[in-house]
Amino acid sequence: MSKTQSALPPLASLRAFEALARSGSVKLASESLNLTPSAISHQIRTLEGHFGVQLVRRSGRSIEFTESGAIYASAVLSSFDELFRAGDLLEDQKRGPIVRVSVTPTFAMFAALPYLEKFRIDNPGLDLRLEAKNTLVDFERDNIDAAVQFGEPPFGTLTYHRLLRSRAAPCVDPKLLDRFAPIQHPEDLTKLPLIKFATAPDLWRRWFEEYEPQVATKEPDLVGDSLLTAIQMARSSIGVVLAPFPLVAPLVSSGALTVMAQWGSKGIALRDFYFTHRKVDGSSEKIKAVHKWLKAVAKALETDSRKLGV
Repeated sequence: MSKTQSALPPLASLRAFEALARSGSVKLASESLNLTPSAISHQIRTLEGHFGVQLVRRSGRSIEFTESGAIYASAVLSSFDELFRAGDLLEDQKRGPIVRVSVTPTFAMFAALPYLEKFRIDNPGLDLRLEAKNTLVDFERDNIDAAVQFGEPPFGTLTYHRLLRSRAAPCVDPKLLDRFAPIQHPEDLTKLPLIKFATAPDLWRRWFEEYEPQVATKEPDLVGDSLLTAIQMARSSIGVVLAPFPLVAPLVSSGALTVMAQWGSKGIALRDFYFTHRKVDGSSEKIKAVHKWLKAVAKALETDSRKLGV
C-alpha cells in the first residue's frame, strides 16, 4: 500500500467532518447524515486520532475549528464539492440536467413545495433538487446553482431578483382568537400571548409603535428560533404571530390561521425574498426555468394575499 493511500482517514470520519464543516453545527451535521450528535463527535475524534492533531475545540454545545482544522476543512470541502460535481455529471447522463436550489424552510413549506409538481410538469427534462436550510448560502462552498434568500441586497457579487415584497400582519389560530374575543382594537392583542422569531426580535415593538404608539409595548411572551417555528407555534394555538405576507397567505386561505388584515403593516420594513445566482449563470436555461417558476409562484401568492385584503 502506498504512503498516500495509507494516510487516508476512514471515510465515515471524513464524511462527518465534511458535514460539520459545511453546516458549522454538530446538530445540523447529524441531521444531514441521519446520525446522532454523539456519533458525529465520535467520528471527529477518530479523525483527530488518525492524524494526531486537534481539529475542533469544544465548549459546551458550541464548536470552533483550530487553525489546523480550518485548513483541513477548506481542503475537504473543496474535494467533496468536486465529487458532488462529478456525481452531477453522471446524474445528468442518466436523468437529465440537475438544478440545485437552496431555500429557507419557511419558503419551502409555503411556496416551493406546494407548486413543485407544476415545475416538473413544465420542465420534464429538468431535475429540481430543493435544499431547505436557514444558514446563509455560500456559492463558493455549497454545491448549489441558485438560492432563495431572505434578506436585503446586495448579495455580494451575486445576481438577485426580488420575488416577494413582504409585509407583516397579525395571525392567530381561530380557536385562540375566539377564546380571547372580542379583539376590536390593536391594543386588545396584548391580551394574547405574543410570539416573536429570532430573525426579527423587535417586530412587535415596531408594530405597536405604528398602530398604538400610546400603548406601552408588550414584550413578546414566546420566542421561535426561526420564522417557521413561530408560525407553527401560532398554528398550534399557542399565541399570535406577526407573519409575512404574501408568503403565509395559503395558511389563511385554508382556514389554518386567521389574519387581522385591517392591521397589516405597510410601514414596517421586513426583509424580502430574493432569487439569487452567480452572474455567469444568468444565461443558463435551467436557471431561467427556475426563475420563471418562482415568479409564477410569487404571483399566485400575491393574488391570494390581495383576496384576503393584506
